[in-house]
Amino acid sequence: MRTISVDTDADGRLTVFLRGDLDFTNASQVAGAVQEAIHRGRPAAVQVDLADVTFLDSSGIGLLVRAMKAAEEGGAGFRVANPTAKVLDQLWMSGLLEAFGLADPSEDP
Repeated sequence: MRTISVDTDADGRLTVFLRGDLDFTNASQVAGAVQEAIHRGRPAAVQVDLADVTFLDSSGIGLLVRAMKAAEEGGAGFRVANPTAKVLDQLWMSGLLEAFGLADPSEDP
């Protein structure tokens, strides 16, 4: 099973599908692939789909931050979509829900 696949829709949105464990063993390589896809595709928006991510450590969170920065540098919007409950909890603890488009900034935690 591939850890990453990328799709671009007709509206120019780049969707990155991540799978499996995202941790110190693969985060740097996956982050590089995501950044390359963003730089090469020059999308209007980037969405990272985490529906099939089973584990996320601080390195995995770091790869999401790197992807967000690459999108911002290219003038693209950025959001994370479909995290599992376990992954959502990790993102909540990191304080990045709002930055990743997963929380309404007007809501209290």
